[in-house]
Amino acid sequence: MKKRPYILSGFIGLAVIVMSLVNMTVFPQESPGQIDGIGSPIIAFEFAETPEEIYTLFGANGTPEQAAMAAAMDQGNRLDYLYMLLYSGFLFSFAVLAARHTGKTWLYAGAALALLAFAGDALENMQLFGITAGLASGDFAAELARLHWLTWLKWGSLATYFVLIGVGLWRGNGRFAKFITITAVATFLLGLVSFIQRGPATEPFTLAIALMFVLLIVFSFVYRQEETGMGHG
Repeated sequence: MKKRPYILSGFIGLAVIVMSLVNMTVFPQESPGQIDGIGSPIIAFEFAETPEEIYTLFGANGTPEQAAMAAAMDQGNRLDYLYMLLYSGFLFSFAVLAARHTGKTWLYAGAALALLAFAGDALENMQLFGITAGLASGDFAAELARLHWLTWLKWGSLATYFVLIGVGLWRGNGRFAKFITITAVATFLLGLVSFIQRGPATEPFTLAIALMFVLLIVFSFVYRQEETGMGHG
C-alpha cells in the first residue's frame, strides 16, 4: 500500500491555483504604457524603479486611464493578502512535510523562507498602495525606494526556497523531482540575472516562479511512497 506524504500541501496548492485565476480577473491585464517590455502590469508595477516609469505604466495625471488603472491595482492588491496567505501556507507546509518525509531537517529552512516571502509581499503591497495614493501629487519617492528591496525580498525568498526544496528532493524521489530541481536552479539563475539588471529576464523569471508552484503542487499529488518505506536521508 502506498501513501502520499504531501497530499495536505496539494490541497492548499489547489486553493492557490484557484486564487491565482481569481487574481487574473481582478488585476489589470493592460496598461497605458509598458516598462522594459514587461507585459504584465502588476509585475511591471512591482519592478518599477523611477517616477517616470510609474507614470508610463499608469498614464498621466487626471486621465480616466490612470484612475481606472490605480483602482484596479488597489483592488487586486487588497485581494492579494488572501493569496499570499494561501501560497505561503502551501510553501510552509510543503517544507515541513519534506523535512519530515526525507529526514533532512535543514529543509525546515524552507518554512522560514516561506514566512520571509509572506513578509516581503505584505510590505511590498503597502508600498504599492502608497504609490497609487501619491500619483496625483507625485509624492511617492520613499515608497518607490523601499519597493525595490521589498519586491526582491519576496521574489528572492521564493527563488531560494525552490532551490532549497529541489536539492532536498533530488535523491530518492523519482525523475519528476529531479526535473523540479533543474527547473528551480534555472529559475534562480533567471532571478539573479534580473536582480543584477532588470530587463528581458524579469518577466520570464516571474513566470518560472509560477511554474515552480505548479510543479510542486503536481508533485504533492503524484508522489507516492510505500507505507513500509523509510524517509530518504
